[in-house]
Amino acid sequence: MKGMTEIVDELIKEGLTVDRETALDLVARFNRKTADMVLSGFNVNTGLVNLRTSVRGPLHGGKWNPAVNWLDVTITPGKDLYDAVAETTVELLGEKDEPMQTYDLSNQPNQFKVSSQVQTEVRTLNIPGEPACGMAFRQWLYRS
Repeated sequence: MKGMTEIVDELIKEGLTVDRETALDLVARFNRKTADMVLSGFNVNTGLVNLRTSVRGPLHGGKWNPAVNWLDVTITPGKDLYDAVAETTVELLGEKDEPMQTYDLSNQPNQFKVSSQVQTEVRTLNIPGEPACGMAFRQWLYRS
């Protein structure tokens, strides 16, 4: 698995003009701000992925109950990832005697669909005074 450090190292090898520490700091700040915005109720499009938050669990009497309610963050492929996958050539390697099979997905845009969805449940939500779950939910939470 490749992490943020390995990706930044690859960017530096490709000619990134900022130093490693600055690049790592920028990416870490971007990730923190993205998480903050999605948990503030915004739909966030990073280009690579789209993030959307929704309140889950029954709202008895219109009130938030951390024992039964939680936030889901739905992650779906963004345009950049969708386009990159659509332009990908898949090679299946078989036995030594079998010829290598290559599938080019770029000329079949209607036959290829990215349909995977990852859902991350954020079940720890502490609401001391002002809720941390965001602007979009604040009005609703304060009415409860």
